[in-house]
This record gives sequence, C-alpha cells and structure tokens, in this order.
Amino acid sequence: MDRREKRELREQEIVEKTISLFSQQGFLGVRMSDIAKQTQYSMGTIYSHFESKEDLLVACAHELVKDHQRLFEMVREQSIPTIEQIISLVQGVWTVATRFPDLIEIENLSLMHSIWKRATEQRVEAYVRLHENLAQHLRVMVLEAIGQCIEGYEDLEQDELEKMADYLTHGLWGLSVGLSTIVQSGYAASQCQEKEEEGGIEHFFATNYINMLKGYGWREESPEVVFERCSQISEQLLAQSVWFAPKRSGEQS
Repeated sequence: MDRREKRELREQEIVEKTISLFSQQGFLGVRMSDIAKQTQYSMGTIYSHFESKEDLLVACAHELVKDHQRLFEMVREQSIPTIEQIISLVQGVWTVATRFPDLIEIENLSLMHSIWKRATEQRVEAYVRLHENLAQHLRVMVLEAIGQCIEGYEDLEQDELEKMADYLTHGLWGLSVGLSTIVQSGYAASQCQEKEEEGGIEHFFATNYINMLKGYGWREESPEVVFERCSQISEQLLAQSVWFAPKRSGEQS
C-alpha cells in the first residue's frame, strides 16, 4: 500500500468516526480534540486532512450523501416502472429522515453558507458536484416518468417538456425537505397522533406525495397500494446501505 492509499484510508477512518461523534453529541458539542481522542490520531494529523471542523463536517456530509447515491443506484436497478423508482427513492429519503434525524442534521448543517465559508473550496466544490449529479439523474427519471405514466404533456415541445421536468424535480426534492423538516420538528407526530388508524405519520407522507403527483397528471387508480409497495422496496434497499440500514437504528437504541 503506497502513501496515497494510506492517507485516503486514514481520512476515511477519521470521517467515519467523526460521523458517529457528531451523531451522538451534535456538531456544536464536538471539538477537534474530541475527534483526535476518538480516532487516536494527533491534532496535527487531523488538521493535515481537514483545515477546520467545518471542513470535516462537509466531508462527513459528503460520505452520507454518497449513501443516498448508492440508494439511487440500487433503485434504478429495480425492474419496476420509473414512477415507482421515483416513489421508492423518496420513500427511502423519508425513512432516513424519520429514522436518523441525527444524520440528517449533519447533512442540513453542511449546506449552510457559514459552514462553506470555513471549509476548503475544493471540498465544497466536490460536495456541490455530488448534489448536482443526483439532481440531474432524478431529472432524467422524471422525464422518463412523464413519457410513461404522467398525462397531459403529449403536445408540449421538447423545451417545454424539459422545463416541466425541472419543476417536478424541484418539487420532489422540495417536498422531501419540507416534510422531513416538519417531522423533525415534532409537528407531524403531534398532528398524526390521533390518526393511527389511518396510518399515522406514514399516511401524512404518502398523502402529500400522492396529491402532488396527481396535480402533475399522475393517473393511478390505487396510489396508496403503489406507495406501500414502494415503501417495502425502499426498506429492502436501505438494509444494504452503509449508514441508513435498520440495524444501525437498533444499535443506537
């Protein structure tokens, strides 16, 4: 193993152990000295990889988003209609948000401008490219879905169709972020507490997404059945992830 490979392995180890620390104590509750103690590396070694705690936070978030990317790739391998791939993907994002708010907090903090100002430009650029890559792949899926099972756009010119795909792509991600934030605030749980017979918080998620997709022209006779099927697919795929597998939830409890 050459020096470059050793350095990459050491950096990966630091990132993984820091994710666990941020998860347990929160970003503000962790000092660089805590990270050095946890990893058993000197402060000099830590700073030779990461210029600041913010730089390390972005690296940790990048690692977590790579797990979202793996989920995306596994979803695309499923032999199901594209709209069900999209639903399975957003189901997975929702499950992660509700199951691992500690990890989502790392991702959310990493997107703040104040964090980027103290992180290295190279690391921020790589992180932004990863997000842009995921958004572009989702847009491709949306265009496929419009052609397969979302009605009302048959007469649109290509540029208008692509614009509509942009709107729907932004809407999908925006709704995911919004619903996740509502759940983490506790509002959704309090509102759904008395509606367990209707499916509780999962019903809250599915109903919002179903209404959105219907608004864009999705004509499905049994959308709740589709969402339940996609939920099962996303659970199976999350079980194969690094950070978002159900076993991790059990380990932390």
